[in-house]
Amino acid sequence: MSDTPLLGLPLLAASQAQKHVTHNEALLKLDALIHLAVMSRGLASPPVAADGDRYLVAASPTGAWAGQQGMLALAQGGGWVFITPRRGWRLWVENEGRLLAFDGAQWREPFTITELSNLAKLGVNATADDTNRLAVSSPATLFNHAGGDHRLKLNKNAAGDTASLVYQTNWSGRAEMGLTGSDDFRINVSSDGAAWKSALVIDRASGAVSLPNTPQPVVPASVVYAQSLAAQGPGFAADSYLAGSGIAIPPGRLKPGTRYVLAFDVAKTAAGVAAPVITLRFGAGGSLADAALGMMSFPVQTAVADDGCFSLEVTFRGVGTTAVVQVLSVLTHTLASAGLATVQAPVRRATSAAFDATGVNAVIGVSVNGGAAAAWTVSLVQARLENLA
Repeated sequence: MSDTPLLGLPLLAASQAQKHVTHNEALLKLDALIHLAVMSRGLASPPVAADGDRYLVAASPTGAWAGQQGMLALAQGGGWVFITPRRGWRLWVENEGRLLAFDGAQWREPFTITELSNLAKLGVNATADDTNRLAVSSPATLFNHAGGDHRLKLNKNAAGDTASLVYQTNWSGRAEMGLTGSDDFRINVSSDGAAWKSALVIDRASGAVSLPNTPQPVVPASVVYAQSLAAQGPGFAADSYLAGSGIAIPPGRLKPGTRYVLAFDVAKTAAGVAAPVITLRFGAGGSLADAALGMMSFPVQTAVADDGCFSLEVTFRGVGTTAVVQVLSVLTHTLASAGLATVQAPVRRATSAAFDATGVNAVIGVSVNGGAAAAWTVSLVQARLENLA
C-alpha cells in the first residue's frame, strides 16, 4: 500500500530515498484537507491563487482545471494539486457561508432543510416526541395566507374521535373547542384538566346552539290562554259560568293596559225571548260566587232560531287595591232584527267600581244568562289575557 485508504496520504516505503519529500507531501495534503474549506465552488477556470488556496471545481472546467469537475483544487508551488473527495467529507464554502457534505456522488447541504415531507418528528425550540411529533416553543406562532385564503384543518378518523384545540395552564387543560367525541361543535371547560363540562354545543345538522350548563331564564308568558271546545247546552236559561272563559291571573302581572279578550258562539232555538245578560266576574273560585265587575244587558230576543257570537274586550285601567276595568261587548248574529236580538250588532259598555285585584289565585271570567226558557248551545269558547307585566 502506497497511500492511506481514507485521505490518500503517501506512505513512506522501506529504504526509501528522499523520505522527506514523501513526508512533506503527506503533510501538505493534511494541511489542505483538515478543516476543509474552499474559497468558491462556482469557478470553471483557475483563478490567480496563492499557495494553500482551495476551490471546488465547477462544471465544464477549462485550462489547468480541464477534466477536473467536482475535484478539490489546491494551489501549491505555482500549480494545482487535485484531490478526489470521498463520501462523508464536509466542506465549508467561504463565499456562500454554506456547509456541504459529500454523499459519494455530489456535494449536499445537510443542514439546510429544503423538504419536510415524511419527517418523523420536528421540534422548533422544543423537543418533539412520539405523541407531540410537532413541538414549538415560541412567544407566538404565525400561519399566514399566500395571497388568498388560509384554513387550518384538524382531521379526525371517525365521529367518536376528537379533533380539538386545548388550552392549558401549567400543562393542565382548562378549555377545549372542537369536535370532542362527536361531530357536534363544542366548547368545553375544566377546573382540573380531568373533569370536563360542555359550555356550548352547536348541533351539526340544525345549527341550533345550546348551553347545557347555563341556567335558562324563565321568560313569563306575555299572553295567557283559556278555551273550551266541548258543546255547552242546550241551556243558559239561568245565569251560568261559561266553561273556558276563566283565566287564572299570574300573581303580580297585572298592569294598566292589561286586556282580557273573550269570544264565544251561540246557537239559539225558537225558545226564549228574554234580554240576555253577560256578566264579567273576578274572584278566587272561577264560579258564580265571584264578584260581578260589569253586567251587560242586550236587547230582547225573538222566538226565532238564530246563530251569533258574543265578544268582550276588557281593559284594566288601574290595578292594585283600587283596580278599575272597562268592558266593551258586542253581539253579532245572522238575522237582522230577530232571533238573538232585534238589532244587528248591539254594543254594550260598562265600567266597574274600584275593586281589589291583588288577591292570590284570582280568576277573571264570564257568566251568561240567556233568560227564561232559553235553550242556547255554545260550542266554542276562546279567551286570552294579554299585555301582562
